[in-house]
Amino acid sequence: MPKVVEKRSVLNGRGTVVLYGSGSSAGSYFYRELIKDTKNYRTRKIENVTNIDEAVEAAVEIAFSLNKESDVSIIFDKRQSSSQSPPRRDYITGKIVDRRPRKQTIEQSMDAWLQKEQDRCDAGLISQGYVNARRNGLKNHVLSFLNNKLVLYTNEINLNTFTDYPVWRNAATPIVRRQEIKWIKEWCSRYLVKNKYLSSDLVMDKSFLPEIKIKQTDLMKNPAINAEDWDTIIRFVREEWRHRPLQKENKSGWFFRNMFWHFILFMKNTGMSPEEILKMKWKQIEIVDVGRINSKGEKVSWEVAYVRTIRSKTQQAREIPANQARELRRWKEFLEKFIQSKELNSKITRETLVFGQPHNGWQAFCYKHIGESWREIRRELKDKLKGHRFSPHPYTVYSLRSSFAEDHLLKGTPVLEVAEMMGHSVVETQKTYARLNLRQKGREITMPELGKKIRGEGEVIDLFED
Repeated sequence: MPKVVEKRSVLNGRGTVVLYGSGSSAGSYFYRELIKDTKNYRTRKIENVTNIDEAVEAAVEIAFSLNKESDVSIIFDKRQSSSQSPPRRDYITGKIVDRRPRKQTIEQSMDAWLQKEQDRCDAGLISQGYVNARRNGLKNHVLSFLNNKLVLYTNEINLNTFTDYPVWRNAATPIVRRQEIKWIKEWCSRYLVKNKYLSSDLVMDKSFLPEIKIKQTDLMKNPAINAEDWDTIIRFVREEWRHRPLQKENKSGWFFRNMFWHFILFMKNTGMSPEEILKMKWKQIEIVDVGRINSKGEKVSWEVAYVRTIRSKTQQAREIPANQARELRRWKEFLEKFIQSKELNSKITRETLVFGQPHNGWQAFCYKHIGESWREIRRELKDKLKGHRFSPHPYTVYSLRSSFAEDHLLKGTPVLEVAEMMGHSVVETQKTYARLNLRQKGREITMPELGKKIRGEGEVIDLFED
């Protein structure tokens, strides 16, 4: 770097006039100006000057030539309003690059981003449920919220746009509201900012999106079903609810209700998610006769079903042993009889879905239909169910999965094994179900110490005294 032998600040500190004393620029005067928000300078040689005073006088004209934006405040020493941030400039050229964001309608931008997510789904990178959840949250709730606020274009989004979203969505649970805030952030950062419809500084501001605090009770939105309530539910489904189609002329619901009965039995005894079960094929199940010793000391048959699956949320592969061999045999026999009675051209193979529809090309049932049936049953039994002792939330389909975890922990299955069967991390399992340990250890905690002296020293007994 050439040596500076003389310099003088000009234009109220905007730039500097320097005289270099070495290098190829030795003996020449230059105007030098720091590019804002960088460590780089823009420099121009001052021609036809012989001393520092002439160079300072010529510097004003050079400063304007370097900046096509005519900012007269550098001459009259008028500072910009504190409410206005300085314009952003290109790192190399120093030119102002601030531009108003392009605009697109809110609905068009959501559709465009959801289409990109659908493309990722089609490529096998994410699940269809992942896309459907975001589509439902954005199009049904976020879009309605923005329309209600008359925010119709992307460039109308500002720092206060989503501040009152939790109030507007007060009917949803805190976990749902937090999930929707997460989807808003994904839409803004992955699409709007990326396509210059929104400023990155706005999205990165900590106050742009509200923070939703989650309580421990909120985490129990799918409470496990206690033994008494489960007995009430399964008896009602088996003995009354599934037989109702037979009492009507239209018996189209007979197949679904039998499927639903076996579906909830299988889910509670395997801890698998509904999505996993609906996609499960017969080839994923292996039935093994492990045998057992009966009360007479004789070895008798005892079949265990081993289910191999991959949890779609974490992509974790696992094998789950379950006492469902008898139920799977019964369900397979029901399928065969149904196919025969309807004279269907369908055949059960290892590649067919376990809970598929033989009368509809073995397509899977819609999870929405299963959820609606569960809520129908829950409404009919609402006066007979006690609910979970730690949670205020009603039972859901996912409560069957929670029941699997709690049942195993209460009977002493190691938490590591439960976590592996659930597809959870050990930390997540311990955090969610740690409260059960106190119930297990209740007897030890409350029982008085053996041999505790109540008063005095007690009577001394001499074993050698007659």
